[in-house]
Amino acid sequence: MSEMLIALAALAAGVLLGLFLRRPRPRSTPLPGPPRPRSAHRELLNAADDLGYALDTIRNFGPLCASELRNVDLPAKLDRLAAAGAPPDVFAELRGRTEQIALHPFPEQRELVSAVRSDEQPSPLSAVWLLIREASGSGAAQHLAAGQAKTCLDALRLELARNAPEDEPVLV
Repeated sequence: MSEMLIALAALAAGVLLGLFLRRPRPRSTPLPGPPRPRSAHRELLNAADDLGYALDTIRNFGPLCASELRNVDLPAKLDRLAAAGAPPDVFAELRGRTEQIALHPFPEQRELVSAVRSDEQPSPLSAVWLLIREASGSGAAQHLAAGQAKTCLDALRLELARNAPEDEPVLV
């Protein structure tokens, strides 16, 4: 027990000595300057990337239900793209495609479970089969609209790469 008390006392003494005997040293690296403002080109490219990631989410993990689509937040990503200065024709096409995605949400899991529980004798027109048919249709519609929006976004990125400023590296 006494060895432990000696070790704790030595540790406390070391901490106290370290706190009081610390010398302030001059900073070895200079303070960073203010961040460079983003160019309009860079901002448009970043907004296109952000929307591209959202569309990839829909294509790779979709179809998404209404709550998942709310989390992806396509309207906010479109607003960012418009604020960055996207061409109006490209913006209109992208808005149309994302509205198609929003019009066809996949049924929520609780809807599927309640439909299965309520149907005791499945028939061709039962709630389960109608919901499954709606789900497969919404999945196909979301995937198709996301693919078309991604194609439009790729064309925008290609145009941005062609018109990139000389001093700004662009990875497309």
